[in-house]
Amino acid sequence: MVVEKEKEVVVEVTPTPDPGALKDVPRNRTVVFTHWSGSYRTQHDNVENFNWWLPGNSHARHASEKGLIEHLFYTNLNDGSIVPWMGESYQYNDTLDEIDVKIREGVKWSDGVPFTAHDFKFTIDMVIENAPDMNRSTLFADKIESVTVHDDLNFTMKLTRPDPRFFQEQFGFGHENHVPIVPKHVWENVDPLTFNNYDPAKGWPLGTGAFRLALSTPEVQLYDRRDDWWGAETGFHPLPKVERLKYIPIANDDIAGQLYINNQTDAGVPLLKGTFEAAKSFNDDLRSWNFEGPVWGAADGCNFVLILNNQKKHFSDVNVRWAINHAIDRNEIAGLAYEGGVPPVVVPISSYGVKQYLPLVQDIIDKYNPNDPDPAKVEARMSDSGYSKDSEGFWTKDGERVEITLEIPSWLRPQGPFLEKQLQEGGFDAVFKQGEPATIGDRLRLGETEVVWVQCGSITEPYTTFRSYHSKNSGPPGERYMGAVQGGRYENAEMDAILDEMEGMLHSPDDPRYVELTRQAFELFLRDMPVIHIAEELHVIVHNTRYWEGWPGVEDPYAAPYPPWTGWYLITMNLEPTE
Repeated sequence: MVVEKEKEVVVEVTPTPDPGALKDVPRNRTVVFTHWSGSYRTQHDNVENFNWWLPGNSHARHASEKGLIEHLFYTNLNDGSIVPWMGESYQYNDTLDEIDVKIREGVKWSDGVPFTAHDFKFTIDMVIENAPDMNRSTLFADKIESVTVHDDLNFTMKLTRPDPRFFQEQFGFGHENHVPIVPKHVWENVDPLTFNNYDPAKGWPLGTGAFRLALSTPEVQLYDRRDDWWGAETGFHPLPKVERLKYIPIANDDIAGQLYINNQTDAGVPLLKGTFEAAKSFNDDLRSWNFEGPVWGAADGCNFVLILNNQKKHFSDVNVRWAINHAIDRNEIAGLAYEGGVPPVVVPISSYGVKQYLPLVQDIIDKYNPNDPDPAKVEARMSDSGYSKDSEGFWTKDGERVEITLEIPSWLRPQGPFLEKQLQEGGFDAVFKQGEPATIGDRLRLGETEVVWVQCGSITEPYTTFRSYHSKNSGPPGERYMGAVQGGRYENAEMDAILDEMEGMLHSPDDPRYVELTRQAFELFLRDMPVIHIAEELHVIVHNTRYWEGWPGVEDPYAAPYPPWTGWYLITMNLEPTE
């Protein structure tokens, strides 16, 4: 890792106004939003800690990236187009291991200090030097060799190995790439592992965005528009029409429905399909991605997945995993649990751009035919592996039942009762247990439970989901594994070799080698069934048009609509008041 000594910068800080002197902003100039569905709560936490880089701090994801934090680039994930923002351009070299980046001139922090390449370099170095204690620090240490600053507006990032997708995914995807660059002139003087990045008198947290943090309490966060925002000063973009962003906590789906009905919130947590339709019957100003049902929701590149620990007894047997697959009726779950609002799936493919690869592997899918609930096939698979049913009709081997504790977080609860019933009818001793996402996620990473979760990444190409099945994302039995979604602890040297080659390739359905590797990956996945994909996640996101118009939707897909994604900033900048 190359670390450069840089000149000291002395600045005068513009203090944030006293919260007691908050300006009066009317409702029709305020966008009210909530956190995302996996974070139901009655109060905000960490209200005086805005250290974006510490694990567990979610302010950037849920609120600050909607107005205070900006990114170099965004991507409209609906069509794949790059939206340059603080960055003007980036270019890979021929060997795909160096990226030259040009920053837009005139970008400033909220205290008036110019944003430069030195801020970017400082942030990356800081994160790597504090691995593994900071978010993404292990990934950055593995992938980034150095950042070299040429001048205030130009730098080069050198990777440890070729990866044509890394820079966009981390610094310009508009997705869950929460990588906020920090102001060097503030953070170089503090301990980044203990710094809370919060001091209203000093204007902290600083951001380059069009909004500043005006108030942070357990009940509400307020972000007020800065009329001295660099984008307006330079003519890059007009000031947003939104004058205040108001972030409120919410306890559950039903309360969210009431807030939407009463025009007390404009966006935030998605609703279950039935809740949305009931709310819309009372308030016709509510809309989702699609104007009409039954499929209201938008794709997010994720699937609902039953994750079984491949290292555990029973689930280490491919026949048992396939038998469980044949006990599951995906069409029933999609049609009844989600009222026809999501499509069943059998492989790691979503309805984003990655779907262009589906015809190229359809023959492999047809060969294995996984969407086939069939008691006879369950019986055959289990019998082949020496299992038999006990007096209560449950599969056993060596006197031990195949027990499945289906731990399911609240936002995925509709499928719980259906899966429990289907698996029990298939002869598996299954029990549905709803739990908190944080607790379930921790047990998942330790391999202690069977989980219905989401597996994401399937947006532009197959590799971005399949890389979860690399052995490096597994771990020894009983130890926490490294991958964010690799709960199956699948380990296969053939798959590793395929993914290692794909990592350094530009994807294209017209590249014979990339397509061949994709087909090999699908063949191994379906042969081994390491996890069981059930249905595509299509959230019924809600946009309230009572006070604001200009929301993205099927008729104007200028941005992905998901509140926890960095690209939501583009929505803030596009909204227009209705009155």
